Amino acid sequence: MLDKIISEPFFGFDKKALRFLRSLKDEKNNNKDWFDINRDAYENYLKIPMKELIDALAVEINKIDPEIVVNYKSIFRINRDIRFSKNKTPYKTQYSAAFAFGKVKSSEVPQFYFHFSPEEFLFAAGQYSMDPVYLKKIRSYIFNNFTEYKKITGGKSLLKYFGKVQGESLVNLPKGFDKEITDSKDKNLEETLKKKQFYVYRTYKPDVILNEKITDIITDDIKTTFDFTKFLHTAVIN
Repeated sequence: MLDKIISEPFFGFDKKALRFLRSLKDEKNNNKDWFDINRDAYENYLKIPMKELIDALAVEINKIDPEIVVNYKSIFRINRDIRFSKNKTPYKTQYSAAFAFGKVKSSEVPQFYFHFSPEEFLFAAGQYSMDPVYLKKIRSYIFNNFTEYKKITGGKSLLKYFGKVQGESLVNLPKGFDKEITDSKDKNLEETLKKKQFYVYRTYKPDVILNEKITDIITDDIKTTFDFTKFLHTAVIN
């Protein structure tokens, strides 16, 4: 706890972080030989500063909700999983981290996420995974708490900065909800339950990572999307 209280503020990434990621976008560089030669640049301009950002965020996010887990395991590896991909380039061209409630970030659960690349800084929140178990829980929870869901997703700040909830949708209602929806006659509920993902996002210019404002941006976006993500989290743990 003491180390969080006295942790240093984060003053931003160096421009060389974006330069490194831009170099990785060139296929002739996206290989182990080039990466090994430039590993010091990766360590000094991406890996170490990201840990410093996580340290700063841990303090601020703890003020929002100490149940949100923020630590170095929140950082995604820069290595790509190429086992089932046609694209065999081994490294990502963006650098990212995420935070979930009550556990280290996991691709299956609702979470707060950000990444930066030479093109953008992106913050997103919600349920991106289409895990069928969690998706069924989310739909059931929305069905039973639709008034609350509408209030949260229709909130002024969320709509102003993030817009409507995004995600792929089914053509027809999922099994188990067709009769209930017919009885409710609520078109908005019907369209919501067709969704296979429930997330919001916004983008910034990439240079926002170059100064101390990035900590505030991430913290403020978590505050704005907190109720939405917490609602989804409550759904999946029920």
